[in-house]
Amino acid sequence: MFDLKYLFIVSLGVAFTSVSNAEVPMTAWGKPSLQGTWDFRTMTPFERPEQFKDKEFLSDEEIAKAEADRAKAWEARGNVDFEEAAKAEGQQGDVDVGYNQFFLDLGTKVNGTKRTSLVIDPPDGRVPAPSESAVARYVKSRDVWARSPEGPEDRNPFDRCIKGFNAGPPMTSGAYNNIMQIVESEDFVAMQVEMVNDHRIIPTTSRDQLPEHMRFWKGDSRGEWDGDTFVVTTTNFNEHQMFRLTGPNMTLTERFTRLDTDTLEYQFTVDDSDTYDVPWTAIMHMTRTDSDVYEFACHEGNYAMPLMLKGARKQERDGTSVDDDTWLPSWSKPRS
Repeated sequence: MFDLKYLFIVSLGVAFTSVSNAEVPMTAWGKPSLQGTWDFRTMTPFERPEQFKDKEFLSDEEIAKAEADRAKAWEARGNVDFEEAAKAEGQQGDVDVGYNQFFLDLGTKVNGTKRTSLVIDPPDGRVPAPSESAVARYVKSRDVWARSPEGPEDRNPFDRCIKGFNAGPPMTSGAYNNIMQIVESEDFVAMQVEMVNDHRIIPTTSRDQLPEHMRFWKGDSRGEWDGDTFVVTTTNFNEHQMFRLTGPNMTLTERFTRLDTDTLEYQFTVDDSDTYDVPWTAIMHMTRTDSDVYEFACHEGNYAMPLMLKGARKQERDGTSVDDDTWLPSWSKPRS
């Protein structure tokens, strides 16, 4: 009997095939469909915690306990006296970085890989130690961010709404806005992360990378299919991008694999000999969601930057700029 459901699906340019007993949507041109909206929030830490030093995977019992503990902590967070919390010495407080805890969305589930960290290589689940030159490069930028700004260029790219701190590339689970939408055609794959509405349009046919002198905040991304996996190679970053201390010469390789109707596997490898002695790799599962991707206004009318600069000029007139250590948010300050 003719299947009307199948006809409807094919009319949208998508069919389904069985891969390892899992239904994977396929495009009309024979490639797995990456299209949809994907949620990549997770409570799985980026690097492996010391308590799991030699443990790569969690058992189902350990996952259940970790998620139950997170749910209790989430509930308790709703009962916090934020005025008292803001007084705590050395803490982020209620508005140190612009939002109180009510707006944070840190994830309540262990990632679908069941790993103890998102980093899988090196085998210890930890990012390799950066080079001294990379640390020096970061400290130089941090010292600029910590001072009263002379102009907008003295603020970091997140304050300036140029980049989203979890939008990448590569994409990583962050404090909020952990949603990414993919729209796919035979020649291009477009990706938009809700954070700062950051987007990339990636060609799927073979094209040469741009000349080395052409540099971009998100680099130059080129994609190709390796079997059922969409592989994106990004180079030509500018000197301001600094993903975990990386520099402009980083080569980023991302791999997108549709595992089933609800799961998109995302793996990326960072290769930057200026920063790390060896490449390193992280992996996570993104979950399909029916949630919408909303506008992220960021500066909310572009009031923030003029107000910051007005505050800086007032400090200069009052002679208080030298004593102010609040320009650098707590998450960027050196940890003892």
